[in-house]
Amino acid sequence: MYTQFSMTNIISRRIYTVLLGLVCLPVLLLIPVNKRTRLTSYMYRYWSQTSTKPLWLSRLDHGTQRR
Repeated sequence: MYTQFSMTNIISRRIYTVLLGLVCLPVLLLIPVNKRTRLTSYMYRYWSQTSTKPLWLSRLDHGTQRR
């Protein structure tokens, strides 16, 4: 039902996330904490995604929790 991303897709997503983090770093230091948390949470979800399955569902299937 859900498709697994290719290794090329996963690596390109992670490179994009690192570049986005580097570009956003000065902005992250200046914005309020609640907006900063929302942006970093989005970046974490984008980094961790390895298939079309929602991240929360894949974590639930494996029984792991985010720390």
